[in-house]
Amino acid sequence: MGNICSSCQNNKKKIRPHQQEPQSFKKLKYNTIQKYETFTQLQQNQYLKWLGVYGQNNQKIGNWTAAWNGVILENVGGQYTEDGKKKGLWKELIQMYGKNAQVYIIGEYCNNIKIGKWMYTYDQNQIGGGSYNKQGAKNGKWIDLSDYFSDDSQITYIGDYKNGKKVGRWDILFRGSDQFEKIGGGSYNEDEIKSGRWVEESKEFQQESQIIYIGEYKNGKKIGRWNVLYRKQYENEFKQIGGGSYDEEGAEAKIGCWMEVIDGFDKYSQFIQQGEYKNGKKVGSWDIWYKKPYSYDKNEWIGGGSYNESEGIKFGNWVEVFQGFNFYSQITYNGEYTNGKKVGRWNVLYRKQYENEFNQIGGGSYNNIGGENKFGNWVEVSDGYNFDSQITYSGEYINNKKVGRWDILFRRSNQFEKIGGGSYNEDEIKSGRWVEENEGFKQESQIIYIGEYKNGKKIGRWNVLYRKQYENEFKQIGGGSYDEEGAETKIGCWTEQNENFKWDYQVIHTGEYQNGGKVGKWDFLYRKQQENEFKQIGGGSYDEEIKQGQWIELSEEFSPSSCIIYRGEYKCGIKVGTWAEIDIQKYEMGG
Repeated sequence: MGNICSSCQNNKKKIRPHQQEPQSFKKLKYNTIQKYETFTQLQQNQYLKWLGVYGQNNQKIGNWTAAWNGVILENVGGQYTEDGKKKGLWKELIQMYGKNAQVYIIGEYCNNIKIGKWMYTYDQNQIGGGSYNKQGAKNGKWIDLSDYFSDDSQITYIGDYKNGKKVGRWDILFRGSDQFEKIGGGSYNEDEIKSGRWVEESKEFQQESQIIYIGEYKNGKKIGRWNVLYRKQYENEFKQIGGGSYDEEGAEAKIGCWMEVIDGFDKYSQFIQQGEYKNGKKVGSWDIWYKKPYSYDKNEWIGGGSYNESEGIKFGNWVEVFQGFNFYSQITYNGEYTNGKKVGRWNVLYRKQYENEFNQIGGGSYNNIGGENKFGNWVEVSDGYNFDSQITYSGEYINNKKVGRWDILFRRSNQFEKIGGGSYNEDEIKSGRWVEENEGFKQESQIIYIGEYKNGKKIGRWNVLYRKQYENEFKQIGGGSYDEEGAETKIGCWTEQNENFKWDYQVIHTGEYQNGGKVGKWDFLYRKQQENEFKQIGGGSYDEEIKQGQWIELSEEFSPSSCIIYRGEYKCGIKVGTWAEIDIQKYEMGG
């Protein structure tokens, strides 16, 4: 995995990828900024590699390019000088580049400084940009992209820069379908300080979470009344759902009664919390209200509790909502706070989408010292717990650390059944034999892994097993080996399930790893739901983890009703020439 493929190596100096160690990641529902940032970082660690030459002082020199998931990104990158400075034309990735945010920035560097015209491109079209002066400061008319621009959150800002500072009127635009529409904006003074009336989008603004805030700035600080408005995905009008007041002194301290949205508010997680602020701190009783989608019912009380008057910290009985609470994952935690810390027994409750009553599915105890330390027996829910993936973990805590045997349970109908588990040592490090569920384990995709941990690292042989939705037995469909040194590096022959493996999309990949990187021939195999044997339908070869030569790949929409594959050639990780589209079903029928 160290060097670029030999057939692409035109430079005598050593070329090596610049990346962090690959790591697996969950399919996070990134309805909060923190989750989106985490998702993007993990995605980049897994898939993004920069390829180029390092000089004697470990500085980048010469031509550098980038690969995403083994495929060279066309024309991405540029030239470094001998002292490691960017020069000439560059095509760069936005900071939050990912599968759902394939945005590029194109322009010129001089002595590591951006100069002249730069443009943003998305979906092969220019969607923004502007000009830099000779000092590398933005100047004149610009169309900026939001820091979190993505397929579902296409937000741009249009206005003027003066010597690198935003001045005058700036408009906020959003594209939900074909055209950008203005959803907000306001004015900056000469020092790039907001003033007067502003309409701002929430940081989490996207198709299913269209929230704006309307109010006034004074010297860059929010003052007076600010309203919170929301509109549904296919509607035109924003409607007020909350709001409150800031102090007039410019400290941006919330005061009086407020109704505010909880982080992650969207179509399926419509939460409002209501209560009082005093000098910027929550005091007294606060209620949490929830509105189900597809319902015209009023908000229902779902939780809440009290803050003390002096410090604004939680005390007494509380009902809190699960961080991932939504229509399909309605979970609450019930228990007591003392001096802002959880103490005593806390229960975990869950209800199905269309039910009214919550039922206990887990819980455990915190000590009463005030450190929120878990102890004794606990039943915890998985981060992705929902109606289709009801997974819990059962075991013991000592001094807030998991110890001894922990079991993994899954509810298929009404009862939980054990599907896995293993042991932790006194430092909460996995050891010995473990049976773990796949990160996307659910009714239609029941996959487990069986193998051994040593000092918290996978070693030796690990098998992959799958069972159909209404069967009891798991059957092996793949597996392979990790190194024995504890680096969790895949080695030798592996058979892996496709990322979206489920009952109607059973695809596996088989090939070889060297030092954690794919090499040589890799085959794609597929079987239909009612079949037992996998049949080869595609594949190709890697040259030190870069795709090379003839490949047959599956379409992203591949399914039993759309068995489309593509056949063509890779050269140094880039698709070249003509790629043929083939419908397997028609081919098998002689069409």
